[in-house]
Amino acid sequence: MIPFYSGSLTLQIMYQKDESCQACGGDSNLLYCETCNYAYHLKCLVPPLKAPLPRSWRCPECVNPLNDIDKILDCEMRPTIADDKDASKLGPKQVFVKQYLVKWKGLSYLHCTWVPEKEFVKAYKAYPRLKTKVNNFHRQMSSMTNSEDEYVAIRPEWTTVDRILARRGDGEEKEYLVKWKELPYDECYWEFESDISSFQHEIERFHIVQSRHKKSSNKQKGRPIETTESNKKAKEFQQYESSPEFLSGGSLHPYQLEGLNFLRFAWSKQTHVILADEMGLGKTIQSIAFLASLFEENVSPHLVVAPLSTLRNWEREFATWAPQMNVVMYVGGAQARAIIREYELFFPKNLKKTKKKKSGQIVGESKQDRIKFDVLLTSYEMINMDSASLKPIKWECMIVDEGHRLKNKDSKLFSSLKQYASRHRVLLTGTPLQCPEALDLRLASLHALSAEANAFNSTG
Repeated sequence: MIPFYSGSLTLQIMYQKDESCQACGGDSNLLYCETCNYAYHLKCLVPPLKAPLPRSWRCPECVNPLNDIDKILDCEMRPTIADDKDASKLGPKQVFVKQYLVKWKGLSYLHCTWVPEKEFVKAYKAYPRLKTKVNNFHRQMSSMTNSEDEYVAIRPEWTTVDRILARRGDGEEKEYLVKWKELPYDECYWEFESDISSFQHEIERFHIVQSRHKKSSNKQKGRPIETTESNKKAKEFQQYESSPEFLSGGSLHPYQLEGLNFLRFAWSKQTHVILADEMGLGKTIQSIAFLASLFEENVSPHLVVAPLSTLRNWEREFATWAPQMNVVMYVGGAQARAIIREYELFFPKNLKKTKKKKSGQIVGESKQDRIKFDVLLTSYEMINMDSASLKPIKWECMIVDEGHRLKNKDSKLFSSLKQYASRHRVLLTGTPLQCPEALDLRLASLHALSAEANAFNSTG
């Protein structure tokens, strides 16, 4: 009897199995088909098979893998070795055959492969929908022939790691849940560490964020209590005479440094403010510098509400000026936001770590203690749509970009924002404020938001 692997189980069979991979001829770590005697390496399969392995598996000769196509990306004539009996005598012959570039279900663009047209033709009878998918692809490509833009099947950003959300497994089987650049969260995939080894910086960044929670698990993160002398001292205004060293994007202009000190002074006096300046003068950078200065004092989390069209710019500026901060952009469809809520907002519950209250009662970490991010970027729409998830969080600072949209206290955005608990509020506007009526309107909005804000009265 010969032992073989069927998914994650080691089974025994009574008939002879091939002891070499049908694709490469190797003879180690083979996966055996349950219905025939063929064997393959995981990496030699098309598409490559990833963990967790199925309990029962059938090879491509028994089940056509083209049924697992997510989308067809491209088609071209590509070279291949001719299947000729005399090829061993004459040397390998290269011929050009029509092939399709395929993205597979459950796999990222990193694992796209070229599949010869003959494999599609063989699968048409068993999978009629496959032919429809091919016809739709050709129809789409023909409609793009008149376009001036050059067609790119796989953009480089789609195979570039943007963020790592989670890790599972150990040793060589270690996997990371990866978000790819310019792709939404619902296109995150688990990747083996060896497949993303060139993105070591993102792997290290993930571990830094994870270790930060362990270091602060016994502390109250970003929740200064005004009754203690040490925290009173931390709230005292400290003016920056030059551009702070913790900003990595360069040096602030003098007027930007003045704006940073203005925001910090308002923070120290617990006064909500409007930062009004002409467009293009760096209100975003001043705001980021302000939040980065609070981060240096271990004060977070913060909420930035901005138009959807400007969120990418906010994200880029944070990456440029304050890459040390964990900034999460909360947008996208329902599935994408569900992934963000599961992996990006809170650290997992640690049942072993508990803390004692004065009453002697032992309780676990609260959600506020498990907050994973430093800054949450979101749009006006998300503030209202997902208030059930975002409203319970106690925010240190809320920054509202294009604050002139808060026209009056009856606006929908105003009604939504006033339900969020935040210690400090800043409105940004590039609309000229020379008009007294316009200034009075902005100040009225800010005052009303401040008056109805929920105070941080509890520590849980």
